[in-house]
Amino acid sequence: MIDIFSKSVPNVGDTTCHTGGAPGSDTVFEETSIEYGIRVCAYSYKTEYHKSPNKVEISDEDYNEGVQEINKANKSLGRYGISKYMNLLARNWVQVKKSKQIFAIGTIVEPGSKNAKGYYSKSRYQTVDGGTGYAVQMGINNNKDVYVFNQANNRWYRWSYNTMSFVKCEKIPTIDVNDFAGIGTREISENGVRAIKELFENTFITK
Repeated sequence: MIDIFSKSVPNVGDTTCHTGGAPGSDTVFEETSIEYGIRVCAYSYKTEYHKSPNKVEISDEDYNEGVQEINKANKSLGRYGISKYMNLLARNWVQVKKSKQIFAIGTIVEPGSKNAKGYYSKSRYQTVDGGTGYAVQMGINNNKDVYVFNQANNRWYRWSYNTMSFVKCEKIPTIDVNDFAGIGTREISENGVRAIKELFENTFITK
């Protein structure tokens, strides 16, 4: 476990990382949290493929609530064919519901532009690519403090409710609450891994 020095930060013993246990960003958040002595809840819903040792099976009530939140999020995202992924998407709601801050690793997509797979964004606002975009949008819909590390340009952004857009962070953000979501793309790059490490270092370690 990493030594934590005195700093005005959340007590690691009272802090929980809410995540999904998927390969990639979720796993890096999970492993880094454990390294710092932070509790992890990696949520799952009726799947045999979830291998996290910190697995938490969500209830049917949470799942059904998640379906409603996903459908609400999709009114902003405007995507098709999500029903076959609903088990994964709806469980993301619990990560958002339990958290006050959300930290996501992914790619920000501009309105009307193509994502990496060549699909156009039909949203009026900036969104985040892939399944991570649903968790981010649910966070925005529920007035959470949302941060996204954009792997495309190696920068942290924070959602502004004033401008309804992602605004560049002038410095690395910090975890300021006892319950946060650590989520993101399965295709995490080296700069994405480094961003997670720096987030924790910037929060918990006095330079």
